[in-house]
Amino acid sequence: MQKILIVEDDEKLCAELEIFLNNNGYEVESLKNFEDTFSSILNTKTNLVLLDINLPNANGEYILKEVRKVSDVPIIIVTSSDNELDELISINYGADYYITKPYNIQILLAKIEAVLRRAKRRSKASRKT
Repeated sequence: MQKILIVEDDEKLCAELEIFLNNNGYEVESLKNFEDTFSSILNTKTNLVLLDINLPNANGEYILKEVRKVSDVPIIIVTSSDNELDELISINYGADYYITKPYNIQILLAKIEAVLRRAKRRSKASRKT
């Protein structure tokens, strides 16, 4: 079972996402403490991260940039910021997708599945070489 880490400070949204993703066959963990979000992401064995930009004690774009220096874990930005500059920064820092809230949950699921399929193919290809 593939694991998704939710890094979202909106507790209601986070709980709804957890239920939805669990019901769609994923193991889900969410951060409740944002003191050291960067280390928490790296220390969690996960197949994909859903990362908000506006977090307490942290900036999601900065976290994304730092994670990309040491990890290729797929990251989808899920944020209320519909600012094109934030989207551009996130994509340039290595986000796999940028999704603005409110979003269609089925489209989010389709993007999660697409990113995980690509990551699996990359993993298989790298083992063959």
